[in-house]
Amino acid sequence: MFKSGYSLLCILLLSLYSLAQSPTGDTYLLKAGKIFDAEKGVFLTNQAIYVQGGTIKGVGANLSVPKGTPEFNVPQATITPGLIDAHTHLLTVQRLDDNLATDALLHSSEYRVLRAAGLARSYLEAGFTTVRDLGNSGQYLDVEVAKAINRGFIPGPRMLTSGPIISAMDGQFYQLPFKDQERITKLEYRVVNGAQDAALAVKEHANNGVSVIKVVVFGERMGVSAEEMKAIVQTAHSHRLKVTAHATSDNDINLALEAGADGIEHGYYMADSILEKMAKKGVYLVPTDPSTHSIIEVEEARHIQKHDTAQIKSMLAPLSDRLKRAQQKGVLIVAGSDAYFEVRSTRGNAAKQTLIAYLEEGLSPATILQTATWNAAKALDLGNQIGALRTGAKADLVIFNGDLEKDFQKALFDVKWVIKDGKLVKQ
Repeated sequence: MFKSGYSLLCILLLSLYSLAQSPTGDTYLLKAGKIFDAEKGVFLTNQAIYVQGGTIKGVGANLSVPKGTPEFNVPQATITPGLIDAHTHLLTVQRLDDNLATDALLHSSEYRVLRAAGLARSYLEAGFTTVRDLGNSGQYLDVEVAKAINRGFIPGPRMLTSGPIISAMDGQFYQLPFKDQERITKLEYRVVNGAQDAALAVKEHANNGVSVIKVVVFGERMGVSAEEMKAIVQTAHSHRLKVTAHATSDNDINLALEAGADGIEHGYYMADSILEKMAKKGVYLVPTDPSTHSIIEVEEARHIQKHDTAQIKSMLAPLSDRLKRAQQKGVLIVAGSDAYFEVRSTRGNAAKQTLIAYLEEGLSPATILQTATWNAAKALDLGNQIGALRTGAKADLVIFNGDLEKDFQKALFDVKWVIKDGKLVKQ
């Protein structure tokens, strides 16, 4: 009994000491071995960050701060802006052997919202302080979760939402019974029929408070027409909403570009001419690429025990080629995980595998971090608020144990602190 009580006391004292050594107040100074300048895409040493009232008040080597300001020095750590995942699905979990429609059919809206609260927390604890949720979220359940986070009901990252994905026919569902196609699709999508209906769909979304319009240019059987796509973009822009398009190949991507879409999701197969067109028009690309580890996790979930990594890398090679070409052509690359499969990793860590994929595809740690900070903030029209460690920005910070520049893959999964709006949210 004595030993048990003594151990408990030691744990309590250590916990109190740990809290005393972390930035729990409103005003403090952080010093780290390295910080990441997301605007310039470089790592800097001997820098400090002064935070006050949820805002970064100064960044530099010799900051002048009020006397008595608490200081926290983490010399072995790297500080970055809060990470951003521009393509999430917090309201969806799909088992590998299930139809994408299964989640909506088997689970109530209440169940999905409560589950999303846990997924949102895992994102925050992994270092993501902002996410953009792009559908498969029932009828505006994503908007409800975003409101709950904003009001402090549940912990989670800042959340931008699309509402039901706008699509033709049965969206992205496949092999549905003919007589049930329309009924099931309406659970998750807003199916449009003609340009006038497409414009009405965007107005419905705007009225329900979405942050972005997501369109499936081509689903499982049908795609939206050029006239419908133009109506969607024109109406969205008139309501100051950006449009991002699920498009995987040249014809679909070109249709979206001609209509004036602001972003392309996935873009697995892209010719140089399409990439050049995107760069000229200032259209961003969200490459939702899997890492080798992601593929292995999927294989394990399917009870495949032996993994041919050489074959996996060969399979992923075309994605690597298009990513490098996109970078060379000057396309703005934005990190997005498209994480929604049920695997053993937490959702937040599963989302980080996209950043590991970029590393495997040849991008440098600095370039990768830019895709998940500065580039993403620009694409989301939040460049003045998040995505950079600079005076006036929101104090969204991630403190990683280790050197992200030299040991990216290890340090990325070793999070010491997460700070959102100046408050410590992960200890």
